[in-house]
Amino acid sequence: MANNPGRLVCLCNHVTANEIINVLKAGAQTTFDVQQFTAAGTGCTRCVREINAIVEHHLATKKKDPQLKFDFEAGN
Repeated sequence: MANNPGRLVCLCNHVTANEIINVLKAGAQTTFDVQQFTAAGTGCTRCVREINAIVEHHLATKKKDPQLKFDFEAGN
């Protein structure tokens, strides 16, 4: 997805793919999270599709935490 991490994804706010990926690695989970932390996609919104694609790709390739367990009886 980000074969050129230095490329500008959001021209209005000068946000690169690498900046978006770093925010995702820091814990952002959605396009809205990315927008809050980088302002990408908040100007003309033409780049929102690309941001969505980067978020989806990151979440799909993110390693699952083997220690993450759900307590189904507690409703979590």
